[in-house]
Amino acid sequence: MHLSTRLFFAAAIVATIAACGGSSTGPDGGGGHTPGTLAQHFDTLYQHAKASSVSDANFTFRAQALSNLELGAAFGAAPTTITVTTSSGTEQWKGFVFEELHDSSGVVDSATFIVAYRDSLVHTMVLSGFLANGTSLGSFLLANDTLGISSSSRTQSASLTSVGSSCPAPISGLVNPIIAAGETTTCTSAQFDAALALGFPATTGVDAALTAVSFPTTSIAGERFVDAGTPGSRVGLASLLRRRLKTNY
Repeated sequence: MHLSTRLFFAAAIVATIAACGGSSTGPDGGGGHTPGTLAQHFDTLYQHAKASSVSDANFTFRAQALSNLELGAAFGAAPTTITVTTSSGTEQWKGFVFEELHDSSGVVDSATFIVAYRDSLVHTMVLSGFLANGTSLGSFLLANDTLGISSSSRTQSASLTSVGSSCPAPISGLVNPIIAAGETTTCTSAQFDAALALGFPATTGVDAALTAVSFPTTSIAGERFVDAGTPGSRVGLASLLRRRLKTNY
């Protein structure tokens, strides 16, 4: 797919975390999830959000944001602990970085995505995407489960520091369509040095600490997805990821 077209309860869900082998404390559930079981957990949250979006459009952005988290875990990356500074102090979040490259007739277009979540049920997360030339695809805060808030200021960077082996196949049973789209690409594990500083407008009912979310350069695990296609072709992952960041918010 041409990259220029592409990325971006609680009570009922706690049982899912337990089934995945963790508790409900900490950004990853606190129970030592493997990437596969964490992907299952995110997939369940996604399914709930997707089903809820039929009657409540506010869940649409939640489903889209959760897809980005699920992608990183599904293809084998363990979430990295990130020391995040908010307006009220420092917190321990978890996150992934992934890069997508579209290679068509030797012309390479690329974009990088940073995702970080505050808690195991993903009541709060940030996601930010940008092209290789620095052009922003958007930076957003997911707050209070379903509220999508666009950043008022942003500074972001990510550089690829190493590329590892081919990504493992996603665990069976995941229903999020982004997983099947990811399987159409060539995926390799990767490590990135990333930094992020986002400002958000104060919003009634949203934790005031979230008006600023930042972290310094941190080594973060993720993947590198390569869409190899003919000129004008459209690979599904590119469509899903970039469209999700650019259209609705």
